[in-house]
Amino acid sequence: MRATLVTVVSLYGPKTSPLRELLEAIQGTLARHLGDGFVPYSLDQVHGTLIVLGGYRDAAGEVVNEHYLDLRGERRVMDFGQVQRLLLDRLAEPLAIRIGGFGPPELDPFTSQGQHLHERSFSARAGSLVLMGWPVAAVESAGRSQPLEALRRSMADAGVLHRYHRGPADVDDDFHLVVGHYATGAPAATVQAAVAAVRAYLAARPIEVRIGAGQVRLLAADSPTLAAPWFSAALPVPPAEVARLYR
Repeated sequence: MRATLVTVVSLYGPKTSPLRELLEAIQGTLARHLGDGFVPYSLDQVHGTLIVLGGYRDAAGEVVNEHYLDLRGERRVMDFGQVQRLLLDRLAEPLAIRIGGFGPPELDPFTSQGQHLHERSFSARAGSLVLMGWPVAAVESAGRSQPLEALRRSMADAGVLHRYHRGPADVDDDFHLVVGHYATGAPAATVQAAVAAVRAYLAARPIEVRIGAGQVRLLAADSPTLAAPWFSAALPVPPAEVARLYR
């Protein structure tokens, strides 16, 4: 049976400044442009996913990683103790994330998924409205340092394949936060105008947030929105307790 959503996220719950003010301004801009076509997340609900622990409980009762099985055809049993040790070790020194401040393409320190950072900083994708940031180390090194990508790739040592590592060469150093959804019937031009307004706002108002072990939680929920997780705990969580989250 397929597991419910089990995921490790950051910044879930109450927000502090300047992130709180930024999210309020973005949601206000979207509401003005989209009206009733905008369905915002609550501020507590907004989060940045670090790694999804998708899995299946097999006939032997072991929890096998969903993404290794589906994307690579490999059976890998997840080591939940190792997952948490890697996270706590790599986030012992908080990871600084830059959100906003990306303007003319010619000033981009690097591109993300082949797109300019201004364009990637906020987007409308399949009904979701997505805010994007990148590690300060990546921005300052023109992409030579990729600490978030390194964290996600290290999960392979614990039997977990990042869902955007479809192939061995795939890279994902993006820090994304969904701020809400837009109605499927919303005119495309209206949605794009809303996106452009948020991008312009972000370009002029960069902020930095810090992601340390204290900002990380392990959640289990029946919806990817994480509106009402039925399990939520700070790390570390006993591995046997994590395994019990898979139905």
